Amino acid sequence: MAYLGLDVGTGTVKLAVVKGTAVQKLCCSMLTAELPREGQRVACSDALAKELRELIKRENINVKSCALVLPPEAAFVRRVTVPVMTAKQMKVNLPYEFHDYIQQGKEEYFYDYAVVDTLEDPTGNDAPKLDLLVAATPKRVIRQWRAMLRRAGLRLSVAVPEYLAYRNLIRVFEQANSEDHPKEYCIADLGYRSIRVHMYRGCAYETTRVIEYSDVSVRQLAMGPQEDANRLSVREHYSQIAVEILRAVNFYGFNTPDSDLKDIYFCGRLASSRELMQILQDTLRLNIHSVAELVPNDDAAAAELCPEAVGAALEMSGR
Repeated sequence: MAYLGLDVGTGTVKLAVVKGTAVQKLCCSMLTAELPREGQRVACSDALAKELRELIKRENINVKSCALVLPPEAAFVRRVTVPVMTAKQMKVNLPYEFHDYIQQGKEEYFYDYAVVDTLEDPTGNDAPKLDLLVAATPKRVIRQWRAMLRRAGLRLSVAVPEYLAYRNLIRVFEQANSEDHPKEYCIADLGYRSIRVHMYRGCAYETTRVIEYSDVSVRQLAMGPQEDANRLSVREHYSQIAVEILRAVNFYGFNTPDSDLKDIYFCGRLASSRELMQILQDTLRLNIHSVAELVPNDDAAAAELCPEAVGAALEMSGR
């Protein structure tokens, strides 16, 4: 069965038709409707539903089952360690793993988890524990997205936090390259309003560091080339981006002493800039890749823009 991966950003919508682990179609389109800022994107659901419906018709997409990328502000994701327990016990205990984020109304959230590893006590004195990746999202957010997608002619099958969409890409990539793949991955999304730097050990998500664009000129670079842009100014902004990403990488290394990160993968609009990629290469001293290398598809330009949509659809191949 094929699934439609959907990633709605602040200025674009990305679609990916995936069957099993095969990517059949990729599409990235600018949004003409003026969407609110993060956290309120579904508030204009009528306009978004209309755009999606027209885009799907224009691209001749017949898949109705949708795998949605949840924006970062719509989901809490944590790594936790808990005693080994049954699925029933897990359902009862999961809400308490989010006590730092959710003080009231715990019943108004959906919860899910994935087992990263089983941790055995080397001394044998203590019982084994579970290393978990846990997630929570408000039920009202899912209801809003489900209603909007229904108006667009789609059916919500699964909602995947952004961080876990990339995990699915890594999982499938490592399955296809079982003896030749990095041990750690850094994925940097050079978006319209910010840069999000995600860290993974294998396909296990570790952490994310968000770099906000403090300079409007940097945001303009992400939105597209400026005809009157001064080349020296552009290089200064690119250098600023490179330094901020270097800080994020160094911060991860400082907090993970046994890290041996060697590879960083870029996606987003700015990832197509050769000038920026060269500055990043000179600054980071890491192996520079396009995230398209992780996407099972031959269209590298489209894959670089739609990785999360693909990763969301791949969620179904792992079930």
